Amino acid sequence: MIIPSPQLRLDPRLALRLEEKRQQLDHYRPLPSGMVRKLHEQLRITITYHSNSIEGNSLDLTETRIAIESGLTVGGHPIKDYLEATNHAKAFDLITQLAQKKEPFTLDVVRELHRLIMEGVHEQAGEFRIRQVYITGAPHTPPPAREVQEYMDGWVAALERGDYAELNPVIRAAVAHHDFEYIHPFADGNGRTGRLLMNLLLMREGYPPALIHTDWRNRYIMALHQASSNRNYGPIINLVGRAAEISLDLYLEACAERLAEAPEEEYRSLPELAHESGWSANYLGLLLRQGRIAGIKRGRYWYSTRAALERYRQEVETNQYPSGRSKKTTAP
Repeated sequence: MIIPSPQLRLDPRLALRLEEKRQQLDHYRPLPSGMVRKLHEQLRITITYHSNSIEGNSLDLTETRIAIESGLTVGGHPIKDYLEATNHAKAFDLITQLAQKKEPFTLDVVRELHRLIMEGVHEQAGEFRIRQVYITGAPHTPPPAREVQEYMDGWVAALERGDYAELNPVIRAAVAHHDFEYIHPFADGNGRTGRLLMNLLLMREGYPPALIHTDWRNRYIMALHQASSNRNYGPIINLVGRAAEISLDLYLEACAERLAEAPEEEYRSLPELAHESGWSANYLGLLLRQGRIAGIKRGRYWYSTRAALERYRQEVETNQYPSGRSKKTTAP
């Protein structure tokens, strides 16, 4: 479905940061259940607000939170805006469950996600459109309604075993998101559905859900248009990459805060751990900076735990990483 081109790549610096931060997050896994619930609820509300705001919803972040958490409404807004908030939160819960199960992508998933988002808002919730639609300001016209099924069959096939399958996860999610919006399979709700499907792809690959900020709206729409008009995917790929990085930073900050609250006696200085482990303090410092082992910085000095080193040792033994340096070896 996509046309391979030199534009299908992330900015190298962004790609490196994403890989390092995802590896660092992997070293904190499994995350404590309480932390996961807290982060899920935070992103559930925040992503709902920003995704709806991009589409013109009038609720602010606080009003969105109140609607989702308590079901209360504040005067001055259409009832539709409250439904969009609570509906989107339910749809976000669904992609979280689907990401954990890692089940194959199907059109039933796409339709169910749209049904949740548009229930009570649009009469064709969960159904592909039956009429021609047009995208304001877009350089193309979506395919005729009679061709939507064929296009979507191809889109799903490409996700599982076709053009998208071998791409970097962030590139894959960004390109698939554009192509979904290009098809515009529903009469309404395509943007919100497409962004959640994009996040489902990311979450299946170990990334947190990406946050496309409402302040990015014009840049985001322009990036989609650039991919549609001349197959230049670079802008949308890098925008999605930056959105994914914001969420990675949120998770890593929460992990670091939890580490800082851990009992003092669990932490050891790098020289002390070097004496116990057989690796040099310089090498342990390198592992910390690369995110291969978890640790914290207090003042000028890094600290880690025996458990963190043991996890790394097991990964070395299972060839997830090259063999570690011995105690007598210094890092470059």
